[in-house]
Amino acid sequence: MKGSSYRDRDYAFGQAMQTLRTAIGLTQAGLAKHLGVSRKAVGEWEAGLTYPKAEHLKVFIALAVEQQAFPLRREEEEIRTFWHAARQKVLLDEAWLGTLLLHAEVSPFSQPVEETIGMTSVLAPLVRGGPRVDWGDAPTVTTFFGREWEQTLLTSWIVEERCRVVSVLGLGGIGKSALATRVMHRVAEHFEVVI
Repeated sequence: MKGSSYRDRDYAFGQAMQTLRTAIGLTQAGLAKHLGVSRKAVGEWEAGLTYPKAEHLKVFIALAVEQQAFPLRREEEEIRTFWHAARQKVLLDEAWLGTLLLHAEVSPFSQPVEETIGMTSVLAPLVRGGPRVDWGDAPTVTTFFGREWEQTLLTSWIVEERCRVVSVLGLGGIGKSALATRVMHRVAEHFEVVI
């Protein structure tokens, strides 16, 4: 898929890659470091310009399973679809997949808080006396590292200074959605309704 033009890009794969990375809670640079590749390589995957090698894809999928980034009880189907979308020259290793999914089985009580919140009915109270929330399409952020300064600044603007609109701007893949979601979980208690 080298020498790309807009027609040659695999936008569907790029979007799937970015969605999973965001659900894991990593920036492009963070994922690149975890996989031992360049940030540029991750950017090209997410732009639909290239595909990861099978060994990188397996590590990425294992990380996504560990962080529960795939829809609950549909992990196997989603992994197969993702592997196929990545246009690998080798077939999915069935023994590896079986072992991966066997070790990933968790009880519903050990789900991340954000996933549990996402399962609540539309605008259902989070807890007795708490805000009514609908996280909708907000990414599930199970792991989040650093950016404490940004979280504190945004929290201050929203809670203390009562700003009605706050924009989070930056390049694609740097973690804007994860940061915004994390801050909203942090400040939700200050609101009656969160959508």
